[in-house]
Amino acid sequence: MSLVSKPTDLRDRVLNKKKSEKRGDKLVHAFSEHINAINSIDYFNVLSVEELLLKEHAFMIEKLKSRPNFPKGLTRFSPSSAAKCERELFFKAIKAEQDEKTGHPFQRRWTRNSTAVHGAVQKQLLEAEVLLDKPKFRVMRLANDLPAWEKNIEKTKIIKHGGVEFCIFGMCDGVLEYEDGTKIGFEFKTKSNSVAQIKQVKDIKQYQHQLTAYSILFGINEWLVMVEAVAKDKWSTGSIARDDFKLFYHKVSEADRKALLDKWARVAMNVQDGEISKPEYSKCLFCPFKGICQEVGL
Repeated sequence: MSLVSKPTDLRDRVLNKKKSEKRGDKLVHAFSEHINAINSIDYFNVLSVEELLLKEHAFMIEKLKSRPNFPKGLTRFSPSSAAKCERELFFKAIKAEQDEKTGHPFQRRWTRNSTAVHGAVQKQLLEAEVLLDKPKFRVMRLANDLPAWEKNIEKTKIIKHGGVEFCIFGMCDGVLEYEDGTKIGFEFKTKSNSVAQIKQVKDIKQYQHQLTAYSILFGINEWLVMVEAVAKDKWSTGSIARDDFKLFYHKVSEADRKALLDKWARVAMNVQDGEISKPEYSKCLFCPFKGICQEVGL
């Protein structure tokens, strides 16, 4: 049997890729205009938005009073760790001893500042719905009228794949509705060192596993990723200031989902049979299990 694809298959793949790129360019341009439009006007707090955020805060307080009820006996994965080494996922699943954590005050302020910007962007998405004449995007709402993001949409999904059962638990930064009525996932990332970092961001390959996990969890295949520098250019640069954010479009494929599900299934199977997962030494930098990994060896 020949392994060469039929000319029609190749043509279809090329056409689908071009169609996806065209769609992606359109969405990136639209969201860029949308976020710049709301940041081009001066405005006071929007009463309806403030009331909605207060309602959301009350909802989060109630959630804090109880812990998530995870399915017992199932290995659990999260979107944020989707790209991690299989061995790290294995050690996490079996609750192996972690390395002693070290941190510095400036690093925690770094995280604090990024978290604050994150919340400000989400608030502006709500304000844009009210203040812009023709908003291109709206934040989708849940049955309780809360925005479709963060802990409001936090969920657990049980999955059967590769002869093993496991679960995925998590949330995402937002689910938007584009002006054509389609659902678009939204993910927000920050760069904290300088505005120059934005120019250096060429792609979002490091986040694609996370987006795939979101696709599995929420059933959304189209995603916009906004990367913003917490630091800004000098105030006096005005209209010639360097770009402080960059947008990317990514569409999750069936092959992406299968590859990630295969990975999770391997780890879940190893947790069941006790066989230690294989390491990926290129991913050691932020791994909290370096000590036990070295003890285990290859």
